[in-house]
Amino acid sequence: MNLSTTALSERTALILPGGGARAAYQVGVLKALAEHESSLAADPFPILCGTSAGAINAVALASREESFVDSCQWLENLWLNLQTDFVYRSDWTGITRNAWRLFLSLINSGIAVGRPVALLDNLPLKQLLRQKIDFSGIGRNIQSGKLNAVCVTAMNYTEGVSVSFYQGGPDNAEWQRWRRQGIPTPLELRHLLASTAIPTIFPPQRVGRNYYGDGALRQLTPISPALHLGAEKILIVSPTGHKRNYDKPFRRIHSPAFGQIIGHLLNSAFVDSLETDIELLEQMNKLLERIPDDIANQEGRLLKPIDIQVISPSEDIDAIADEYVQTLPRSIRTFLRILGGSSSDGGVNVASYLLFTRDFCQRLIDLGYKDGKDQMEDILSFLHS
Repeated sequence: MNLSTTALSERTALILPGGGARAAYQVGVLKALAEHESSLAADPFPILCGTSAGAINAVALASREESFVDSCQWLENLWLNLQTDFVYRSDWTGITRNAWRLFLSLINSGIAVGRPVALLDNLPLKQLLRQKIDFSGIGRNIQSGKLNAVCVTAMNYTEGVSVSFYQGGPDNAEWQRWRRQGIPTPLELRHLLASTAIPTIFPPQRVGRNYYGDGALRQLTPISPALHLGAEKILIVSPTGHKRNYDKPFRRIHSPAFGQIIGHLLNSAFVDSLETDIELLEQMNKLLERIPDDIANQEGRLLKPIDIQVISPSEDIDAIADEYVQTLPRSIRTFLRILGGSSSDGGVNVASYLLFTRDFCQRLIDLGYKDGKDQMEDILSFLHS
């Protein structure tokens, strides 16, 4: 597509970051937005960018050929029909064997040769996505003009770079920057599995010659792919953006358990880069507003401020996860208890990434719906500005 002829409405992007089961929150926000169909364009987000579990939501929307309202309804049904057994194996034998192989890989890299190591086997997720998502629909939607571009981001373990696999978008949109690149390709199941492979929890996915893991790793500039694909207006629905309340009763401080450390590492991957990139973009917008157009015009391209709107949970999802830990399989609960780490201990709840249960997903969808309704006036004003 020739970018110069692209209408402004075709430059609105939806960015869906990851967070495991937390991504159910995004479905609630989309549900609230879909209820205002009459106030929206037929296809309000021609550019879709997803990472990790957010990539599942992005690709699901990109592949559906019905209306935005019907697509959101289908996505909600998908999440509400989830069970942990539909995402990963939780039998004692499999977890024990995988945990042993994971431990051995720390002292002998040869253990990982031939079969990637991880705590959980996500073969059920692979089968579910193959059954539910028609990847050929992406091409048809791009050809019909319903969709401009979609991308999913994964981390190349071999080369240590963040790779955004994208389909559609402007001509010659492929990019190569420090530690990140964009590769045009018809999106397939393997790209989605690569983006959702949470480190140490789900096994890396092979794409071509290399192995890939969760896209949040080394994604230093999460907003960048949308900009490369032509976005000038960006709505971000982050499932991990709630600010903690530090005015809590005194509790005994102790050395963090391994699970707490892993939880903070996951939050660092899923949250910190996005918040930093948003701050940088806001600073650049302020700078561009203060310089003349002739200076902002670089190599024939006018640099312009990027409109951005962020929606994030109004409640602490870590704390919510504490209420639903008992709905996890006993094997997973036992392993998490051994690891330690929960929001009640001042840590980050690892369980919140694994709680693919109907009750937890329903709670997050309800929270996203509430937050979406509360902010709907601002969202619609942003989309129509």
